[in-house]
Amino acid sequence: MKLREKRRILLFLELLVERLQSENIKGIHKNLKQYITREELIEMVMWLFHKTWTPKTLAIKSDEDLFNLIGNDIGILLFIIEKLESSMVSYPEFEQKDIDEFFFRTQNEIHYLAHKPVDQWDEYDISNYRSMLLKTGTTKKVFGIFTADVLSEDAYAVTTKPSYFFDTHEEAEAKIKNIELEGQFKTDELTIHKLYLLQ
Repeated sequence: MKLREKRRILLFLELLVERLQSENIKGIHKNLKQYITREELIEMVMWLFHKTWTPKTLAIKSDEDLFNLIGNDIGILLFIIEKLESSMVSYPEFEQKDIDEFFFRTQNEIHYLAHKPVDQWDEYDISNYRSMLLKTGTTKKVFGIFTADVLSEDAYAVTTKPSYFFDTHEEAEAKIKNIELEGQFKTDELTIHKLYLLQ
């Protein structure tokens, strides 16, 4: 699914939250309950009330108790929005365990990178691994808008990442033109860099 399609879905979900809040909806729709696993229920309660509950205390509660803690469809919808938003800006991690899992999952344990510790990888190795992630559908190529002082090799390291990404370079350029028209930045103050996000 393209990023712009995900953004459209997010917009509709946010509008639905507003509508549900104005209608003061109580409870959780019975049809929705059948599509939520116990693990997701616990994760939702932890996300909604992270200061109140622990996974250990929630583990002994029934599914119905967990649904009651969530309260209504809005709590579930907010959780779905958060998950969708975070999936749109998730970078692949270069952690050894993630890399080991990738080579196992893709049945490519004989690849030289599967046997080379990640802390010994050079730029060629990283580029090779990113290419494999892209080919297996684990990641997708996107374009982000950064301030002009951010170099392409630093795009993953900056602390203030773009709030959203674009499917094509042209979409990112069009956004820059809109930003310039709004007077937020000048032409030479922004740049576009290619990145890879998890699917």
